[in-house]
Amino acid sequence: MNYAVIDLGSNTIRLSVFRYEEGKIATVIQQKKVAGLAGYVKKHRLELDGIRKSCSILSEFKEIAIRFVDESDIHVFATASLRDILNQDQALKLLREASGLVPEILSGEEEAYLDFIGASHFTQCKNGIMIDIGGASTELVRFEDAQPVQLASMPVGCLSLYTRYVSKMIPTQDERKKIKKEIRERLDELGWDTKEDFPLMIGVGGTVRAAYKLSRDLFSLPKDQNEINAGFVREILSELKKNENDIYRTVYKLIPERSLTLFTGLMVLSEAVKKFNCDSIFVSSYGIREGYLINRIIKEGDTVDVGGERLKFISIIHKQSRRVLYDPGRRPHGLRPVGQPVQG
Repeated sequence: MNYAVIDLGSNTIRLSVFRYEEGKIATVIQQKKVAGLAGYVKKHRLELDGIRKSCSILSEFKEIAIRFVDESDIHVFATASLRDILNQDQALKLLREASGLVPEILSGEEEAYLDFIGASHFTQCKNGIMIDIGGASTELVRFEDAQPVQLASMPVGCLSLYTRYVSKMIPTQDERKKIKKEIRERLDELGWDTKEDFPLMIGVGGTVRAAYKLSRDLFSLPKDQNEINAGFVREILSELKKNENDIYRTVYKLIPERSLTLFTGLMVLSEAVKKFNCDSIFVSSYGIREGYLINRIIKEGDTVDVGGERLKFISIIHKQSRRVLYDPGRRPHGLRPVGQPVQG
């Protein structure tokens, strides 16, 4: 059975088509378009040009998806791109008229949770911090024994920080101070107990993958190594501050679509690493789209083969909405408000 999942993000819009057979998930195709929707938000409203760009890409992705799936098996969700705007109804109406598809708008906590479900089902990490730095928000999960215990979404992202503070391509020293101040304030607002060290961070999303690609090139890492030293992030930022040709040639070669938002995204990553005292970052190839597939689409009672272990899914109810969690031999946890630990 094939399923299409479209992620309407604040910086990029992505399509993944998955095949789910005999408990195994495989990716059939992946497509992405850089939309930069966070740059079209003015006074908390998504400008018409931004909505039109979303409509065009969504329609294009639908045409691609229906080559592999029935239209009823195309699933669309939106994150900070739509959840924080005042003209949400207008955007949804125009998207429906243009494509026949209506995105499910995820809350910040839902986004963080689905990120975690996607990343954790394809990695064997028990304790640590998960981070996903998007265009307009950053999601964080603290997990213990492979279970989420705290979830949060911060209203800062690589593109929103860039459009808010940066006047040219590279932020000036004064602009960097303002960006750093906001990131630190948002991290402090979480209210998480940071006395404990979290040596491992799982990184999800484009900013973390960009850091990985640069680290692999600059520090000659093996191609099959998916973990980077957290200190590499600070070193890359130090090189970018110099604004020299060599480093930017590398950026343009490896990640040209990240040239404007790389610096601000890495600043978020660097401050999170510092806040939680992380030593290394495991770069996950999986995240919210896989989490959405597992949590929203695969039916209750089905199983998924993850690393050779077949996990059965059960459902729980929270805030009048359905969640599907795997049961690896312990009672599953439900979601809790930001900053509040899960009990039990």
